[in-house]
Amino acid sequence: MAAAFPYTHYACPCSDLTSTAPSSISKRISNNQPANADLTDDRTFNPHDPRANCALYPLDHLLFCDECDAIRCPKCWTEEIINWYCPTCLFEVPSSAVKSDGNRCSRNCYTCPACTAPLAVAAMPQPAGDYLKPTEPATEAYMLQCGYCDWSSRDLDVLFSKPTKITEQLAKQRKARLGSSGKEASDKDAKPNPVGHDTAFGSLTTFYKAQLSESGDAQNQFANSPYSSPANLQRIMNIYGGLSANTLKKSRETPQPMREARDSNEGFSTYTPDPVEHEATVISKLRSLSWEDTTTTEQRLAAPPNNYSRFADQLWPVATPLRTRKGKRCETCRHLISRPDSKVSHIRYKIRLLAMNNIPRIFMRPLHLPNPPPPNAAFRLRADDAVQAELQPNVAQQYILTIRNPIFETIKVTLATPGTTPGNVASRVTILCPSFPVGPAGDVWDEALSSSTTPASASNDGSRKAAMASLTGKAPEDADRQPEAGKVWDRTRNSTSVIVEIVPGPLKAPPSIVPKTEAELADQALDEDDEVLEVPIYVRAEWETVIDADAFGPGAKDDKHHGRQGEKVTKELAYWCVLGVGKIAE
Repeated sequence: MAAAFPYTHYACPCSDLTSTAPSSISKRISNNQPANADLTDDRTFNPHDPRANCALYPLDHLLFCDECDAIRCPKCWTEEIINWYCPTCLFEVPSSAVKSDGNRCSRNCYTCPACTAPLAVAAMPQPAGDYLKPTEPATEAYMLQCGYCDWSSRDLDVLFSKPTKITEQLAKQRKARLGSSGKEASDKDAKPNPVGHDTAFGSLTTFYKAQLSESGDAQNQFANSPYSSPANLQRIMNIYGGLSANTLKKSRETPQPMREARDSNEGFSTYTPDPVEHEATVISKLRSLSWEDTTTTEQRLAAPPNNYSRFADQLWPVATPLRTRKGKRCETCRHLISRPDSKVSHIRYKIRLLAMNNIPRIFMRPLHLPNPPPPNAAFRLRADDAVQAELQPNVAQQYILTIRNPIFETIKVTLATPGTTPGNVASRVTILCPSFPVGPAGDVWDEALSSSTTPASASNDGSRKAAMASLTGKAPEDADRQPEAGKVWDRTRNSTSVIVEIVPGPLKAPPSIVPKTEAELADQALDEDDEVLEVPIYVRAEWETVIDADAFGPGAKDDKHHGRQGEKVTKELAYWCVLGVGKIAE
């Protein structure tokens, strides 16, 4: 993994590589389901598995569902479109207009086909002789001009009579050119297209809608609802639908297979080779022009009007594609875990349940920093300063593992890790204190007020110790301090630190007198990233919380799965995480 050591990645419970831990003790008790601890404890997450990269994420890429009490990754949530808008003019487009007009802005928003910069409507400069004839009315003309590459619609001989309704004027001129039998020079070089793109797309849409309605496989409007299964829909329709016997008999008939389009009226189009004279004209023009005068694949695929353009002087302005704002729902319970503000000009979120605000966060750093300590990234003069020392095999090293609590209740954390790391390189890992409590995350002012009540001499002494620790890499009181089993190393308001002892394993097996077979040598061969020491840790947190009346809503009754209002409920959260320690030296 391309991350600076040490790093921490979190595994989502949706992967089959992770063990499925119960999300809540109260739900387990209410459903009378015994906890199968043997299954969850026997399974070990292997970070060197080829599929592990698809299950590990940084903490800032994960969300949290407070209904399921579980981590949610991009594979665990479903997205729903909240609104469509134009990124240039910030105009919100209704979904009905998107279905009828397409996913492009229908106002005066266009981008340059050559450099994709926004186009501006500019007035055509009038000749100086027109000002000497005041009796004749001045005819104003406008064009689309790029302020970056100086491209303009004059290259296509496209001018506008007014600076508004550019889309309508552009569509009229293009339709007139397509029906003018190639009088313009640009149309002589363009590839003939007997069926227009919009016409063919509309015919195909009408044809497939008719096929779906005939086969009975029309799109279900409630596909994302809990009642989307055929059994539930049939039961609901039988109870409340009031369908007749003939309708029910017709609905049970086997749907006919869909057929494909057959002719141009249904949207079917075939490849039409160009005439020999047309190809000769194109080849002669290619010989006279340079490489910059031809179109690229990106320019041709940017918009349907430019699909058959071969030269740069045939490119039409590209309408700005619309963008969407999407909300995210938990795929299991359909609960909203992220919803941006519906107003286009606002960038804040109405709902955003981040995982970093709901699960314990884990950090790791060496107990004894190198001497001298590595400089800050802002003061590095060479790239060699950022290179970290490799881990020596069979040499025990100690690290400080810090767990920070983001919630406002005291949690009890239990850490579990295999004695030897999975993979081809076996390293020994020992957590000296695997179970400990972590304080709640109170207000920042609480810590500031508590520190202000201490004597001045103590505060000055603490500042000197902090300054010495920043210079030497360790605090003075930690110079003679030794880690002890079962004891916490450090504790703050909402974080607790423990010691982890790691003995990296050798990359190569020791030499043997007995010759080994080819199968044994193949088993000892290292795979990709086997030299990276990654430690899987199973984190389990328990805490008690009081059920608030706001969790049920106004007028709601007690829920047997959540408990009664005002009652204390024990919650539990468990997940796998991977600590990247470093690379093992050969």
